[in-house]
Amino acid sequence: MIATLAFSLIAAGLVLLAGRRDAARDPRLTLFLLILMALLPVMAASLPKVGLLPAANPSVAHFPWGKILIAVWVAGSAIFLARLAIAAAGLARWRNRSVMVDVIDGVQILEVDGLRGPVASGVLRKAVFVPQGWADWNASERGIVLRHELSHHERRDPLWRLCAELARAALWWNPLAHWMANRFHLQCEFACDEAVVREGTDAKTYARLLCGVADKQLHAPLALAMANPSSLQRRVVRMLTPCPRSGIFALAILGTLGAGAAFALSVAGPKAFPASEVELRLSADPFPGEKWARSF
Repeated sequence: MIATLAFSLIAAGLVLLAGRRDAARDPRLTLFLLILMALLPVMAASLPKVGLLPAANPSVAHFPWGKILIAVWVAGSAIFLARLAIAAAGLARWRNRSVMVDVIDGVQILEVDGLRGPVASGVLRKAVFVPQGWADWNASERGIVLRHELSHHERRDPLWRLCAELARAALWWNPLAHWMANRFHLQCEFACDEAVVREGTDAKTYARLLCGVADKQLHAPLALAMANPSSLQRRVVRMLTPCPRSGIFALAILGTLGAGAAFALSVAGPKAFPASEVELRLSADPFPGEKWARSF
């Protein structure tokens, strides 16, 4: 757990460093470090250890916290996995009561009664859920909305979002894991906004459309809603503010540093006592003064 917490601080620092000029850069780095955080206990259990940490005193008995902590972790992870299962069941219900209105590049456009805004979802069966009355929307607005949602599928965001949520379930006790998962989701939205504007949509027009669909936008852990009210202001500000782009070389360096830190923390182990020192410590008289006093 100490290694995971230490790496969490390192990973969060690297993500902040990568986004010092533009918070949208780069979702791949955020997801990579988040997955490393979740895999760190597995790496620590499977990799050979190098004596780098202070040695523990073999004569001190420790309370068996391990089993208790594992039980708490399993219970918490089960709750978060159940939450994902409920979200998946909800998306399945949407699909079952939907009406297909179009298919674009292998992505089904499904109209769902009761939905308030467009949502991209599906890892294998890719879909964009749209509200009832979709055909009555302005043609230009429909084009902008579809461009945003299809960008999610082009980037495979539903798959990466699932990976991020599984990592969150494994690290439910770690607040930095929740922060990184939420940041990854926001960075995905930033990237799709950028794709829409880059293809010629006026940023102000697009911002007004986002505000229009943000009101009471439905949201689920496995769905990518077009306009989540909680992140709307940041997205609009970024859209209307020019941001310098970070180079891929700098991001590669940060990713390498993160992987190196994860490996180092995984192989770090306590220094072993020499056998003679262990025997001496175990056989030593803990109260030599009393024996000396009795001799007089």
